[in-house]
Amino acid sequence: LKLTILPGQKPEEKKAYQMAQYAARFLMMVRNVSITYRNTYAMTLPGYMPEVGDMLGQKRQGGLFAPGLDFAFGMAGDGYIQKAQQQGWLSTNDSIVDPATTNAMEDVQVRVSLEPVRDLKIDLNASRTVNKSRSIQYMFEGMPETRSGNFSMTVITLGNAFGKSKAKDGYRNKTFDRFLGNLDVMQRRVEALYADATYPHSSIKFDPANGTVDKYSPDVMIPAFLAAYTGRDSHTSSLDFFPKLLSMMPNWKVTYSGLSKLDCFKKVFKSFNINHAYRSIYSVGAYNTYQNFWSYMGDRGFIQDVTNEGSFLPSSIYDINTVSINEQFSPLIGVDMTFHNNLTAKVEYKKTRVLTLSMAANQLVENGSKDFVVGLGYKVVGLKLFGGGGGKGKTSTGKAASGKDARKGQSVSNDLNLRADFSLRNQSALCRDIQAETTQATSGNKALKLSVSADYVLSRLLTLRLYFDREKTIPLVSSTSYPVTNSDFGVTLKFSLTR
Repeated sequence: LKLTILPGQKPEEKKAYQMAQYAARFLMMVRNVSITYRNTYAMTLPGYMPEVGDMLGQKRQGGLFAPGLDFAFGMAGDGYIQKAQQQGWLSTNDSIVDPATTNAMEDVQVRVSLEPVRDLKIDLNASRTVNKSRSIQYMFEGMPETRSGNFSMTVITLGNAFGKSKAKDGYRNKTFDRFLGNLDVMQRRVEALYADATYPHSSIKFDPANGTVDKYSPDVMIPAFLAAYTGRDSHTSSLDFFPKLLSMMPNWKVTYSGLSKLDCFKKVFKSFNINHAYRSIYSVGAYNTYQNFWSYMGDRGFIQDVTNEGSFLPSSIYDINTVSINEQFSPLIGVDMTFHNNLTAKVEYKKTRVLTLSMAANQLVENGSKDFVVGLGYKVVGLKLFGGGGGKGKTSTGKAASGKDARKGQSVSNDLNLRADFSLRNQSALCRDIQAETTQATSGNKALKLSVSADYVLSRLLTLRLYFDREKTIPLVSSTSYPVTNSDFGVTLKFSLTR
């Protein structure tokens, strides 16, 4: 009788087991989630008359605590100014000319780290920041106020990031054409909001024949701009200048290092990383409010027509001059390599686009740049130059010096760091006239830059550096500039007392 035992198939070799592993890893790909919310509020209230008390700054005033526990514990809002005035705590004397001011900031940051497969890391980030300031003249009837602030939020404009504009076609761009088409749609949508409105100081209903929403006003152009460049339908997209929190979109950074584990890569590289990053920010740089504004529904209402005294035009309260979208692929594709001989190399292709919409000039300025970067680096450890000791510091016992021993005059590693970088950049600027529907190239250049440097550690406190930089700029629009070449070379000695 002969018994032969054969090994069976390992569980990890079964397809069902492997599929279960992949599914489990995909379900657990979220490695880290971070949500940060900050809210700050500050109020300056001149002309406050009651004396400050000893307990939490409170004093009895007309049967109530003044300035109030809500003020003491930071729970008061803008409505506190009206409350203080009604309680008689504020001086309305003509000598008080400084207005009450409030400053509020709200910031939301969301970060998520994903690893759907081994060695593939995806970092998502989204942000929204709102800064608001108010100046309230509480000493005058009606408490007139002015507002100002700024706004920024992450968006996605990837759908039109690679649109081309050629000189032979008059720099025509499909997204800009879509923006122009959105203006009529947005004008009708904003005008519909005033269907049941009445003009200020009268009972007359709003009539577009007497003056309607300006097609080139911020109320129309900003929503049309956002809809066109974020790829949304102009008939259903938001009309807000400051999109809500749920409109915040994620940007990302992707890194993949799995190629270095392949046999063909292991023979050549210690590490081989592929990188990609995308970031797009919509921002309202600064805004103010109209002084002659009459509210109809919240921040929408009427302003006085400066060209026709006594008549009013529908408008929001905000007077915004410019908004922008800053889009960056940094890089669009990049590779970092480290060879077995410690030679490092980097190859990157970057692309940026900045869109600036000006309501004052009725223009859309588009600035773009494309960068191709190649970098090399090499480190020679323990190179003996100028009679250097070479090698790492040693103690009398032959062990590497560290701590106090290293600071007692022991030798350090005389390392030589070599670096060479070459970059090619193409920059261009297009000015698109919204009313005339024309585009003109205003500036642009091509820049080639070479940077070479060598850093040598002479001692623990002294580093010698030799460098050479050369940059050549060639204008694309010859009427605005001329070719320029800059060269810079030299030797520097860095002496540090902090090591």
